[in-house]
Amino acid sequence: MLQLNIPKNIKLLYSENWIQIEGPLGIIKKKKSPFIKLNFNLETNILSIENFNKKNHFFLSILNKLIWGVSKGFYMKLNIVGVGFKAAIIDTNLQLKIGFSHIVNYKIPEGIKISISSQKALTLIIFGNDLQKVTQTAAEIRNLKPVEPYKGKGIKYSKEVVKKKEGKKTNV
Repeated sequence: MLQLNIPKNIKLLYSENWIQIEGPLGIIKKKKSPFIKLNFNLETNILSIENFNKKNHFFLSILNKLIWGVSKGFYMKLNIVGVGFKAAIIDTNLQLKIGFSHIVNYKIPEGIKISISSQKALTLIIFGNDLQKVTQTAAEIRNLKPVEPYKGKGIKYSKEVVKKKEGKKTNV
């Protein structure tokens, strides 16, 4: 039997085809297979799944991430490296000046909050309660201007290490 401890501030509703998790950071609704049988004990706040197999174990790990999301949330950091590169948030758009002849507008998805920090380097902090949305948003923003390997300019994940290439050599 697989078990998962549910925090006190999380409200759990489920039926045969869906599960809804409510917490301080919002509500997430997820489809589930009718073959997965859930048991929730109100006294101990333990959610259990009867049969032990890979599908149920995977579903339980997804539920654990959803519970983490509605209670604490997920975030990713992106560094913007380059001279003259700028970022601003106007209404629901992220405006990026990243070396193109025009300003790049990115529509911020619903449920995602982006903040800009520029202490040492320009950093975007993407926050939300759904891990898939947060990582997808970070990947889309990064793909607007990936880091080029010669000078290291572009948008990269904060923990990403860019291996720089050596440029052309001239014969003197």
